[in-house]
Amino acid sequence: MAVSACDTAAEPVAEGTKPAATEAAGPRAIDTPDCAPDGARAVVAGTDDDPTIVVTLGEGAEGIVFAPQSGADHCQWADELARYAGEGYRVASFAWSEDGAAAVEAAVDVLRGEGAEDVVLVGSSKGAGFVAGVADDLEPAPAGVIALSPGVEIEGVDATSANSAYTGPLLVIASETDGSIRASESRQVARADDPSTYVELPGGAHGVAIFTTDAGPQVIDQMDAFIAAAFAS
Repeated sequence: MAVSACDTAAEPVAEGTKPAATEAAGPRAIDTPDCAPDGARAVVAGTDDDPTIVVTLGEGAEGIVFAPQSGADHCQWADELARYAGEGYRVASFAWSEDGAAAVEAAVDVLRGEGAEDVVLVGSSKGAGFVAGVADDLEPAPAGVIALSPGVEIEGVDATSANSAYTGPLLVIASETDGSIRASESRQVARADDPSTYVELPGGAHGVAIFTTDAGPQVIDQMDAFIAAAFAS
């Protein structure tokens, strides 16, 4: 981003004080990443100090935000963005900023700003922990939350249902022998008093790798049904 020169010198900051934090600006359009589906839009949201790149696609009032795994970004969810947008949803994914919770919230804000009235959160691994952990901080609350292989805590954010005020539709999916995040952890993100919020699959696939297993088609069908029901409720 180009910064124009100014004739007026900046006022010095007194020793021992910190500069004021940069305030969040409105989303700024940027070139769409090559990995994004045809027709996608891209913006930078959040503060200049810690921006979040958000990619959106589709139209309508029903929105879905897809949160990627650690080390991944919106490219990880490109196929799902295209498929769900084709089914009539307004969808978004993003690249992680330093503040993961703020990145999820920025993507939700962008999608709502484009016209989504209700939003379902979907996340994988790191993204799963964050969508479960921030669900009770969002206003209005998400229409639903899907968490693939979540841990109980991610970067200081508690994802457990026992410590969440979120009471909306929830679906947690884990693999029995996941070597990255144990199924026993993911089970704590689901609700102990509601078995329908937890699905445990055979094998050790983690996060989006679940889609490539024999159970993948079943999981996709479960997600589709959950999302449709969440928006209908």
